[in-house]
Amino acid sequence: MSNFDVDIGTMDEVIFRLQGIVSDKMLPPMAKPALTVKQQPYLRTTIAITGLGDIVFNKVMEKLFSSVLQTIFPRTAQYFTKVSAYQDKSDNIGFHPLVDPDNVLASMVGDSFIHAIDNKVQFLRREILPDGTARYYPYNPASIQIGDIVKISVAFVAFPAQGNKYKFVVALCEILVLDQEAREKADILRMRLRYTPAKRQVAVLRRTKRQLYEGQIDIEDTQQRMACMRLNEDTVHNSNTMSQD
Repeated sequence: MSNFDVDIGTMDEVIFRLQGIVSDKMLPPMAKPALTVKQQPYLRTTIAITGLGDIVFNKVMEKLFSSVLQTIFPRTAQYFTKVSAYQDKSDNIGFHPLVDPDNVLASMVGDSFIHAIDNKVQFLRREILPDGTARYYPYNPASIQIGDIVKISVAFVAFPAQGNKYKFVVALCEILVLDQEAREKADILRMRLRYTPAKRQVAVLRRTKRQLYEGQIDIEDTQQRMACMRLNEDTVHNSNTMSQD
């Protein structure tokens, strides 16, 4: 940080960049304007990223939040700045068409609030070309989803306040989408699991031969009955001799 430059009315800022996975978000475009002017200071772009236990990510969190154990990095940026002696209506820069396609945010700019350069958040997408070089282009914030791998840029800056004091602000200034393939594959897999019908269980009919005799008792009883019916050769011969006489 450096001292506030009275001549140009600005303060040098330090940009901090951190890569992570989107865990929560509240991104433009907005569907409806604020109901009252008092609500405008609280309208903001919000995103939170996590490292899912990554050691490097956790070490960075320890450096930034030494007093609090934190594994999620939430950042915000206000849509509007209040008109003051340091920021007049001529500093209004307007909104990008992808951020405010229906002019909902633009309709809230007036005598009390403007959209200044410090409120601007860039939304970019990185594309790796066949030759290995990277191309960056404006990206629709509505297409950013939880699970995407992004790199966010945060500005640490101090603004002049009353009583020759300065207000320290940490503001979100850029969201760069690095990869959405892992999240898209996971979405497809979940859809397949949700709509793939369960395998039908086909009943297998097994034909079993009916037993003529059930149990050992029936078998033994049958064997005894058959034994009584056996006739040996002597019995048959004697019977024939008696019949001839």
